[in-house]
Amino acid sequence: MLEIDNDLADVRAKVRRQAQRTIEPLVASIDRTQEFSPELWQRLRELEIFSLPFDAEWGGAGGTFGAFIAAVEELARVGAIAALYPGTTIQVADTLLRLGTPEAVRQWVPRLVSGEVVASWAFTEPQTGSDPRQLRTRARQDGSSWVLDGSKQFISYAGACTVALVFARTPGDRVGAFLVEAGTPGWSVGPAVEVLGLGGGGARPVYLDGVRVPREHVVGDPHDGFEVMLAGEARGKVRAAAICVGIAQRALDEAASYALSRTHRGVPIGRRFAGIQGHLADMQANILAARALVHATAHMVDDGRPVTREAAAARLVAGRTAHEAASSALQVCGAYGWTREMVVERLFRESKFFEVTQGSAEIQQAIVAREVLDSASA
Repeated sequence: MLEIDNDLADVRAKVRRQAQRTIEPLVASIDRTQEFSPELWQRLRELEIFSLPFDAEWGGAGGTFGAFIAAVEELARVGAIAALYPGTTIQVADTLLRLGTPEAVRQWVPRLVSGEVVASWAFTEPQTGSDPRQLRTRARQDGSSWVLDGSKQFISYAGACTVALVFARTPGDRVGAFLVEAGTPGWSVGPAVEVLGLGGGGARPVYLDGVRVPREHVVGDPHDGFEVMLAGEARGKVRAAAICVGIAQRALDEAASYALSRTHRGVPIGRRFAGIQGHLADMQANILAARALVHATAHMVDDGRPVTREAAAARLVAGRTAHEAASSALQVCGAYGWTREMVVERLFRESKFFEVTQGSAEIQQAIVAREVLDSASA
């Protein structure tokens, strides 16, 4: 059990110690099989990661968002897949607390906060990534209910989830957000997609054929679902950025360890070669900068301040830092780093994930640029 006092150094130490003991032994196997791991999910529940950023009223541990982000970084340092697992479940719970009906909050939030159930965030479709104007899944009103028809793609945990927040186009060319129980008539999933890295989330296509959603499971205004998505995604970007920092830190750990253990004429290569030292120094400088930005943004969230610009910037900077750090670590380790005997190879694959998925680097650039231009024209 993780006792939370919101001292970030204490949170880091506790999570790192317990994750190394209970979670790290599972990571390599999950990476190989690319299958969702109920055992990893249970161990995260035992660490109380799901409940960390929520109030005791909902069964939470009463931690701050900043403390949660510190915990996520340490989980990612052990294994990025472990840091990914709580994401959509926490995101759905947080969205319900802010915008859900009282009935949906009572029914789902305590179960999500405890990690009793898995939740998916179903926005992406085969022909669109983050552009709501291209959504083809449709929602039509039928009496007091809504009926969904369409398909989604790359939906993490779709094969394991109990509930999913599904985004669909509503009349008037708007977007709505609908809480759908998996197993509802008309809900089905396809086979998991095999991917380069972080396949343990079991991303699958989801098919919706006349799925009926009761009125109390509409989240927010049925025509303002894009705003619902943006509100959830902002925190999601900070979480993803923290994972990137954890990947980068582990890459530095591995590179520094190798630089001290590999010798040239009796001297560790890290002590002998300036080129190796340059890689290590740049990695450390970039990690410190990315971590500072991520945690400053997390504190803004705790203060209730808008973070559209900062979250996108943190996601952009931390994603770049992770990929550059993993690449540098591989360079330091040479041919050995290219083998699957070393963690560096896995880190290299994982780091690229965050440049092309869950909001690509180019999308984050566009968001930051828009914020800059809007501020300049005000």
